[in-house]
Amino acid sequence: MQNPSVSAVIPAKNASLYILETIDAIKKQNFEILEIVVIDDDSTDNTGEIARNAGCNVYRINESSLAKSRNAGINASKGSIIFFNDADDYIEKETLSLLYNELINNDLQAVFSMGRDFISPELTEEEKKQLKPRPEPYFGSIGGASLIRREVFDTIGLFDETLKSGEIVGWQLKLQSSGLKIKKIPIVTLNRRLHKTNFGRLNRAQEYTDYASILRQKLQKTIK
Repeated sequence: MQNPSVSAVIPAKNASLYILETIDAIKKQNFEILEIVVIDDDSTDNTGEIARNAGCNVYRINESSLAKSRNAGINASKGSIIFFNDADDYIEKETLSLLYNELINNDLQAVFSMGRDFISPELTEEEKKQLKPRPEPYFGSIGGASLIRREVFDTIGLFDETLKSGEIVGWQLKLQSSGLKIKKIPIVTLNRRLHKTNFGRLNRAQEYTDYASILRQKLQKTIK
């Protein structure tokens, strides 16, 4: 199946250990897309080189945030439909065709599926013990578990770049209150890797701060 309107966007920072697996999983889909755009966020390893050698369109930005990286990917891409995939995760074989068929056949603006955690196999037994994968699949991820029409970002805006973490939660709250036609499907498409340098693990305190800020903004709007 070929659809030139879908762009895959991969925000990446020092992801040389995992990004090729991420890219390969996209390439092995039974669904041909327009491009894979990698936003290299000031990596100090060879993340950008690996992605470029794999045929991706690579754009390097200065030390930034996931929100800025995702927004840079949206702006750099050409497709009318955006598929995000974090650089350390990988998707199931029929993810793109499944999400695309749901989006098109139901005239949706966005479709969301589920993710499941796994512990990265290269970790030591001691390192593995420190990680706590969720026991069941879950909704809430964007990267690897969603397909979003570009016009959605034109309507509700891009990710909030004032947030260092939690930008997905803030954006999804705006989407849910927008009245746009979206759908959640209880199918696992994303394999979310847990490892020593997950962004959320390294920025846990900031994540809590940003979640509190998002909730305050939501309450203020509700009061008004």
